[in-house]
Amino acid sequence: MFLIFILLALLSLLPNLHRYPFKGEESLRVQVAFEMGHFGNYLQPTFLGEPYFNKPPLFNWLILLYSHIIPWSEMTARAVSLTFLMLTTFMVGVFTHILFRSPSLSFLSSLVFLTFGNVFFFYGFLAEIDITFTFFVSLGIFLLYLWWTGSRMAGLFAGFAFGIAFLLKGLPAYAFLGMSLLALALYSKKMSLLFGTSTLYLYVPALFVPLLWILQVPDPITYLENLWRESFSRVGGEFSRLKHMLLFPFINLKDLLPWSFLFLLSLYAIRREFHFPTPLKVLALIFLLNYLPYWISDSAGRYIMPLYPLLAVLFSYYLHKAMKFNAFKRLFFLTLSTVILLKFLHGLFFFPYAESMETSRKKLAQKMLKLIDKEDPIACECPQEKSVCLYVGLWKGEPLRSLVKTQNAKYAIVCGRSVGISLAEFKLKDKAIRLERLEKD
Repeated sequence: MFLIFILLALLSLLPNLHRYPFKGEESLRVQVAFEMGHFGNYLQPTFLGEPYFNKPPLFNWLILLYSHIIPWSEMTARAVSLTFLMLTTFMVGVFTHILFRSPSLSFLSSLVFLTFGNVFFFYGFLAEIDITFTFFVSLGIFLLYLWWTGSRMAGLFAGFAFGIAFLLKGLPAYAFLGMSLLALALYSKKMSLLFGTSTLYLYVPALFVPLLWILQVPDPITYLENLWRESFSRVGGEFSRLKHMLLFPFINLKDLLPWSFLFLLSLYAIRREFHFPTPLKVLALIFLLNYLPYWISDSAGRYIMPLYPLLAVLFSYYLHKAMKFNAFKRLFFLTLSTVILLKFLHGLFFFPYAESMETSRKKLAQKMLKLIDKEDPIACECPQEKSVCLYVGLWKGEPLRSLVKTQNAKYAIVCGRSVGISLAEFKLKDKAIRLERLEKD
């Protein structure tokens, strides 16, 4: 039964996904990958022709790889996220089975992870780094657990997983590694786990994998400095931090709906026979120590997504226990059916609507291309509206770059200081974006 719902949930992600315009940082990831493929700058990413240092290049490499299978479009990049969503869903089930040897519980944990609200309706299919990062970090944590229980080879592979995770988001990968190791050391009361000889199996590949890349870039020091700043850019002041600490758990509970609510309900349902097995104690400690830095800093709720697989195992254990009550079981399947139905409707109706809106960046790009010769060089002087520049570049067949990098440009997409004669202006909520023709001396 759970397997059927997993398949239905995965299918519900697909309707009209290619029609949903790029959202948030999706266009940045695709633009960088597009430039990589067009200009051959595989080791040092660029954005609008300028060096881009805020993220390592692995996610862009994956998008570029998929572009050889799926021509450049929304689906090129989103297929990467869908792939790692399926892999993470499968991995959660496998790890749960290793812990509890229960097929039904394993399928349930996969289903719970897949249908967490923040995964199912947002980051599970968007061309953002988060779900891919979640796969490698949670894989590393699960392998760390197996290493802790006696498998030396699992530690070696855990190191590789965290090293690959570094190539996605940089230093946060090492924070997850360090906090998870600390949790295992504290639980077993063996601080030697942090510095012992066996731990070299973790540290060496975790450092070696990023070094293979960073030593090949033209300016590794600048890159590392930017990755460091990017890692700590979310820390706020005292007042905002206090407010964040009060609100952050509620934001997380909201992101984890509907299962955060049913999990609390399940605890109430089985309160008289509550049991907290050792594997869950260990995973809970790993979660809490990794959660702490995000709780005390001004971080977005999605930054704890790499911990969602741990929560899926924890939630599903008690949801599974509570299903012996028929009322709870009916509520569970009613909730699950409603969530999957809503996702189908989300794709069938909202995605086409978002594409057709007058403020759709995809629609604006189409209007701009109708006003010019597509073969003429165009510059992008509006990095704030990178989605418009990306769409124009994709349809032209070459990425747009800044005016400094496009000396022969005849047109420019502008949202600040004018650089030519305005051909059209498009009003957005709080700004305007213009297509301008450049005057030649």
